[in-house]
Amino acid sequence: MAKEDFLKAILYCVNIVFGVFGLVSAATGIWFFVQLAEFVRLRNTNHYLLDYRVYWPQVAPWLFILLGLFIITVAFCGWCGANRESRGLLGLYGIFLTLIIVGQLIAATLIFVFVDGEDTDRFIKDTVYDGYYNSQSNPDVFKAFGWIERKLKCCGANDARDYRSWRNDLPLTCCLDSYYRATCDFTDKEANERLGCAKVASVYTKIISSSIAGASLIIAIVEITGVIIAWKLFHSMREVEHYITERKEGETEC
Repeated sequence: MAKEDFLKAILYCVNIVFGVFGLVSAATGIWFFVQLAEFVRLRNTNHYLLDYRVYWPQVAPWLFILLGLFIITVAFCGWCGANRESRGLLGLYGIFLTLIIVGQLIAATLIFVFVDGEDTDRFIKDTVYDGYYNSQSNPDVFKAFGWIERKLKCCGANDARDYRSWRNDLPLTCCLDSYYRATCDFTDKEANERLGCAKVASVYTKIISSSIAGASLIIAIVEITGVIIAWKLFHSMREVEHYITERKEGETEC
């Protein structure tokens, strides 16, 4: 029984880690989706009516939202299985956890392969460029694009020279940081040195996606530990049940 209690204690701790990771994964996916939506809503919708392609930056947030929710559910199943000493729940827990590990490995591999590709760059850059050109005629889009410039500390779609063709000066958003503090009151030097939002957004997208994928691979190692512990606890309970059933009626442990 001491061995069984020890395995249960470890499984409790492992499932707490799983639950936290699942919550963080889902929250990160939602955050990533919101950040991407801020760019996508700047686009001129008419330009994309016939574009039915789905790009990896659009898929990745949903993968991690669904994966996070699934991990939370499986972690709860493992917790209940250990607490109730249910071999059925532990068996399901081990099977689903194995499926999660396989899913994480596949998702991480796909992200490393495709998010860092030309299609991702094209999607991000086309979205930013379309938003920039749309901002020239739409005040609301101009305001939203300026908010992105402050947030990413970028200027224009390609660089600050984009504004020279239709403005006599740079917008204030090229000279403000995310806290609305002026960084170039007397000169446009810093604004001119800032990268374009297309480049910055593309780099951030790759960094965020790769970081999430890397974290999934790391947590997969912990999940493998969880599968092993659940399997040992599963067999430990079977040995106890077998010992109890083999005991003769009226026979005591002494």
